[in-house]
Amino acid sequence: MNIVANIIRPLLVCLTVLLLGSGFVDAAEIDDAAVFVDAFATYQKKDYLLTMEKVEQLNRLFPDSALRDVVLLLAARSSYKAGDNERAAKTITSFLDEFPESGLKVTIEEELLTLSRRQQKGEKLSPNKQLQSAAQKVRSERLAQEQLAAVKLEQERLAKERNERERIAREKAEAERRAMELAAAEKAAKESIKIVITMQDDGAVTEVGESGRLPVDISNRGNKNEEFLLEIVAPTEYGVLVVPASKSAETVTRIKLAAGETFRGNLVFRMPNDRIDGSRTSLTVKATSAVYSDVIQQKSTVVIASAPLVRVVAKLSRLPVNSVEQLRYKVSILNIGSMAAQMLTVRILLPDQLDFQGVSDMKFRKDPDGGLVFSVERIDIGKLAEIQMDVKMRENSSTGKKLQNPIEVVNGQLQRKDNFTVNVAALQANPKP
Repeated sequence: MNIVANIIRPLLVCLTVLLLGSGFVDAAEIDDAAVFVDAFATYQKKDYLLTMEKVEQLNRLFPDSALRDVVLLLAARSSYKAGDNERAAKTITSFLDEFPESGLKVTIEEELLTLSRRQQKGEKLSPNKQLQSAAQKVRSERLAQEQLAAVKLEQERLAKERNERERIAREKAEAERRAMELAAAEKAAKESIKIVITMQDDGAVTEVGESGRLPVDISNRGNKNEEFLLEIVAPTEYGVLVVPASKSAETVTRIKLAAGETFRGNLVFRMPNDRIDGSRTSLTVKATSAVYSDVIQQKSTVVIASAPLVRVVAKLSRLPVNSVEQLRYKVSILNIGSMAAQMLTVRILLPDQLDFQGVSDMKFRKDPDGGLVFSVERIDIGKLAEIQMDVKMRENSSTGKKLQNPIEVVNGQLQRKDNFTVNVAALQANPKP
């Protein structure tokens, strides 16, 4: 007990002085004081072999440590306790040589001083087998404890991983179960939404430039209240809107229907002026659930344009007998559409081979480019209007050449223009008498 007391007391005094002098060292830092305290704690546990290893580590990392004196004392005492007399003697001799005036000399055990004197006389010191065996036993027990601790730690780690896997599996299974329940509930909810859109079948005819109106009914055939978003799929120039049957000025884009309730409305649109007679355009109403965007019902119908369909034919009343004979040039404007053509302006540019002589019973004007401009108030469906002009063939006209001229027809009512290039006839050579 005296030996232990003699070792511990001076070491603690030295450590206290050193730590107070240098300030408290952060435990996260590795320094000589921390390593020495660790080695000293190992010495107190009587694991002398491990103490020797830690002292060697301290000397390797901190060769100029201020703890050199107490490190040598700890190394000598742990070597002696481990049965290594040769090393113990050598180490205590180093202490006495390096620190001859140290006050710690009085704490050195007589056994260590004796070993030092014997070694200095050249005696080869034998190890203490009994102490070596005891030190080795402590080391073996420590290693066994460390192995047991490592096994226990590994078992705990594996158990923790197993528990974590089981927890994740349980949570995954629970999440999948809930997802399946939600999916089933959502599927049932979607299937319970029963919406029916009723509209007129294909074939609604509307005159160009006029507004059209098609009745549309949207019914909730399900067993609970539903809300739907309405969308029109149609060319933008038609300006299609959904309006209630009772309030034609109010545009509807969203409807709420109780179970069994029907929304009654109209599709209103305007047939564009430029549509050709008989052209067909699809208008589609889409109703999408406000809750489930993939629940969609739609219905389409086709609207047909009714418009004038103007064609132009021009011809001479008879072939010329000679190049100066007066001819009758007739232009026929036909309306083969399903709507009357009104407020027409017909501009005729005569072929270069013809000279204009005049026109009977019809007003006209000449434009700066030499075109003849006529007004035609109306051409009913399946009817035609005629413009007859007196012309002469120019003397220098080539025989056998086709007569071609452009004719422009502008519909003032619909603000649309049609251009035609008319082939009239071929010039014939004068017959021989």
